[in-house]
Amino acid sequence: MTPAHRRTGVVLAVLAMCAPLAACAADQTPAAPVSSAPPPPPQAVTRTLAAADCAATAPSGRIVRSGYDLRYSAGSMRVAVATAGRPARCVEFSKSGRADPNVPPDTLLFTFAGGRGEGAQLEFLAVDLAGGVLPWPVGASARTPGSPITATVGVSVGGAFYRSDSCTLTLTMANETKAAGRFECPAALTQAENPMDPNDDVSYDEPSAPAAPGAPIPPAAAAPATATLSGLFTISK
Repeated sequence: MTPAHRRTGVVLAVLAMCAPLAACAADQTPAAPVSSAPPPPPQAVTRTLAAADCAATAPSGRIVRSGYDLRYSAGSMRVAVATAGRPARCVEFSKSGRADPNVPPDTLLFTFAGGRGEGAQLEFLAVDLAGGVLPWPVGASARTPGSPITATVGVSVGGAFYRSDSCTLTLTMANETKAAGRFECPAALTQAENPMDPNDDVSYDEPSAPAAPGAPIPPAAAAPATATLSGLFTISK
């Protein structure tokens, strides 16, 4: 065998030995991770409960009198809606919106969502959580810590949005991990705007067309219907 043939044989032998090693190395190359989109959040729904569920006592616990640096991302709000001539309906909505309830400069706002266009919101002054130890507004006497708070409650249910700015709220717990309380609204009025429904098509911002000459004068609009709202909320971090 000539030197050239011997060199060719050596090269072929080396290539034959390397081929399985290369194949093994290729098999051991980690596969690229498969990216997947995070699952969508569960769709909010409106739950109908027994009347006793809306009359339940709110859980009690420690109250930290600070209206700031609070964060609550879970929980629910139960509301009994009673209108004239109809039995009260008890519904429950899940905590929604921002975890931080602070709305500058001085308000705490909690929102809850149900099915499309339904939900509730509860709002009160941060200084009231602090017990009113600072006069609010300036010149007003301090509120006794633990006494009921005047709150605003809005509820959207059954195609109507009810709102009251004179609800009585009793906080039974408010600290860095949980908050709870009961509210009573003797007279909530229906509103044309529904802030719980981003697709609200009410044309309250559109100017009305002038009446044609000689056209009959339409009757005065009926007074807004009222409802009684009551219930409780329980939220946690």
